[in-house]
Amino acid sequence: MELESLTHLMMSNLPTKFISFCAYSSTHITLQEAKCGFAVIVMAVYWCTECIPLAVTSLLPVILFPMMGIMKSEQVCLQYLSDANIMGAGGLIVAIGVEYWNLHKRLALGILLLVGVRPALLMMGFMSITAFISMWITSIAATAMMLPIVHSVLEQLKQSEAEQGEVQKNRDNQALNTTQTKSSTEDTVEEQSPQELLSNEERRLNLEQKYQRLRKGMSLAVSYAASIGGTATLTGSTTNLILKGQIDKLFPDNGEVINYTSWFLFSFPNMVLMLVTSWLFLQFLYLGFNVKTTFGCIKAGSSEKQAYSGIKNEYRKLGRMSFAEWWVLVLFLLLVVLWFTRAPGFSTGWASLLFNKERTFVTDATVSIFISILFFIIPSKIECSCRNAGSVDISGKRNWKAPPTLMNWELVQKKLPWNIMLLLGGAFALARGCEVSKLSLWLGQTLEPLKNVPPVALSFLLCFVMAMLTEIFNNAVVSTVLLPVFASMAKVVNLHPLYVMLPPTISASFAFMLPVATPPNAIAYSYANLKIIDMVRPLSVKPGIVMNVIGILCVNLAVHAWGTPMFQLNEIPSWVNITTTTTPTPTPSMFPATTL
Repeated sequence: MELESLTHLMMSNLPTKFISFCAYSSTHITLQEAKCGFAVIVMAVYWCTECIPLAVTSLLPVILFPMMGIMKSEQVCLQYLSDANIMGAGGLIVAIGVEYWNLHKRLALGILLLVGVRPALLMMGFMSITAFISMWITSIAATAMMLPIVHSVLEQLKQSEAEQGEVQKNRDNQALNTTQTKSSTEDTVEEQSPQELLSNEERRLNLEQKYQRLRKGMSLAVSYAASIGGTATLTGSTTNLILKGQIDKLFPDNGEVINYTSWFLFSFPNMVLMLVTSWLFLQFLYLGFNVKTTFGCIKAGSSEKQAYSGIKNEYRKLGRMSFAEWWVLVLFLLLVVLWFTRAPGFSTGWASLLFNKERTFVTDATVSIFISILFFIIPSKIECSCRNAGSVDISGKRNWKAPPTLMNWELVQKKLPWNIMLLLGGAFALARGCEVSKLSLWLGQTLEPLKNVPPVALSFLLCFVMAMLTEIFNNAVVSTVLLPVFASMAKVVNLHPLYVMLPPTISASFAFMLPVATPPNAIAYSYANLKIIDMVRPLSVKPGIVMNVIGILCVNLAVHAWGTPMFQLNEIPSWVNITTTTTPTPTPSMFPATTL
């Protein structure tokens, strides 16, 4: 009822009062900027409170911007089918194919067989597998697939260790009984002393506590690795695509400064750095860190052998790779190769040689849709015999029937997260409206005092703000609202836009403190029976806060170590329209309202 009242208030008499107050109480903001500001506030409130679904809120620009005279309806609607949006759709379709044919599970079990199940290295194996898989499919799917495997392995290790303890206890009792029989033949009644009963109970409780702690650590490690892995590729996280879309909309002459290759070359080393650092921290926190037991060549015990045998049986259940699985693997590898070689930056790509000689015609979206269409053309199996290729009717004629393709539209329609597509479109439409109405320019000018803040400190501050906000709000929503402001601020304080937009975008994926922050956190919270204090409590050095700090430190190190020479962040590029005016009236927008 409260949310309905809030909705009625926001859409009834508040627009007139808000716009009138902003337009006439200050000479620093125009009526057009006030209208767009109201639209931003309405969408931000709706997104944060979820009084209506996020995807439905993302459609509000189609209503508000034309009615307020900010943008034409056709201009707003075009933002929902941008290049970044179509690229994300193609990547999601390929990910659906990988999940449908269980290729990701085969890969995960195969790597586990190579790594082994020694607890000291098991966490590293699970984290690396989860991070790699979440680079290509959604972090939710990667976490949901890996956690049952994690708990199955840990349960087998626990049972094997308990059985081994029982065997050892029986041996000790037999030896003790033999000694007592030789020394005394009068006592014939065997009773366990209170000390023995207490010792057995302590042994059982210690084993339970050990594997409960191990279960918590492994579950959190998998959920954190899923979020970290999504930062490595442009399609791995929604916020990455939002950044690309914002850069392309706000700075259309940027020369594709952000594409699949440039993003991977910057973010993959940062992902590896953070993954290793996080593993060391979680390993020390939950398992302790002993160099000899972690990296030494120690013979596997019986419990580890049984757990390894269980993984091997699970892998055998998958059987041999089918014709469809081979084709999915080929298409997946082809997609990655075409993305990397289209415009690698350090050499001429195939797109420039064949299609983009005069200007950019072929983009990463072209590649993703091309591979996606092949999933609906290539058959999932080959009939080796004509007898199995069709059915025979009464007249004796054979009715030929084509084999099913790798994917069908019913599967895509069911599995494709359409809400993400609308959320991306709403983000791009909101950014475009802020630029056309000059609201983003005004917001950037209000942040002009930040010129006095050192750039390094400013980068840390923005990353911290983004990481804290995404603990409570959806990271795509926070990125949608703040990235246009950061872009305008960069022009005002004379910094490269990527310097203040790239680190916060990656930090938006670092929501490690609360179960509600990300879907992987929520899944781990449910599977391992975690408490919120297990993820947050700083006095016990629990992982949530420390992981956020590790993420912010790693991304800023990456920006200043190899990001600056890669993107030339120490120079203002020519495609940025630097605004140095300090008069109350804002300068004209780079994008007129009539420009598509």
